Formats: sequence, C-alpha cells, structure tokens
Amino acid sequence: MNLKILKILTVISFLLITWSGPHIGGPFGLYLILGLFGNISSIIQAGVILVILILFLYNSYKSFHKYDLHLFLIGGIILMIPICSHIYTVLTQYQNKGDKIFFLTLIPFLFSYSVTLFKIYKQKMELKLNDNKS
Repeated sequence: MNLKILKILTVISFLLITWSGPHIGGPFGLYLILGLFGNISSIIQAGVILVILILFLYNSYKSFHKYDLHLFLIGGIILMIPICSHIYTVLTQYQNKGDKIFFLTLIPFLFSYSVTLFKIYKQKMELKLNDNKS
C-alpha cells in the first residue's frame, strides 16, 4: 500500500476513535474542538493533538524526508496518551461498563499506525543504504 494512503488512513482512524461511541465524559472529538475555547491546559492539549494530526496530513502530501520517522514516532506517542488514559479509566473504574466501540475503533488505528511506522522505517533504511552506496 502506498505510504501516502497509509498516513491519511492513520489520521482518519484516529478521528474515528474520537467520534465513535459514548465515551466517558462525552466524545473526545468534541473535546478537541471545544478544548480550544477552555482554560490554558485544555487549549494546549487540544492544540497539540490537532497540530500533530495536521502535521501527519501535511507530511502525507510532501516527498519523503529524513525526519518523517521521528515525526510519526513522537506524534504517535503523543496521540497514544489520551487513548491510554481512556483505556486505564475503562479497565479500572468502569469494569462492568466496557467501552466496546472504543476498542473496536482502536484496532484500525493501531494497525494503520504500526504499518505506517514500519513502512517509513523501511523507506528510511533504503534511503540510508542508497546514500552509503554513493
């Protein structure tokens, strides 16, 4: 699969997580939008996540750069922070009210993110190998 398509699918699958199902405290997607109008901590959190998603989309439309791996690795770790927080909340505090829709939408995100990261790593190694041959 083309790397450009994988990068776009990663963003779309993350957005599906944010808008699917009745999350504890409301949909996370609303927090991303309405968080920009709240206090300073919600502005920073929502702003960082939106900037990462925009960088992922922007990066998919430009040619391969040597810092793509760093961008996707660090950006993915930052995007996993609210996901891990929600998983912890569901598994510890709401044991009988599992959030099945959240976990069903989490699988495509993890799959597309890991495949994209692997392809970027593979492309970076090929680029590095070609530079060493020259």
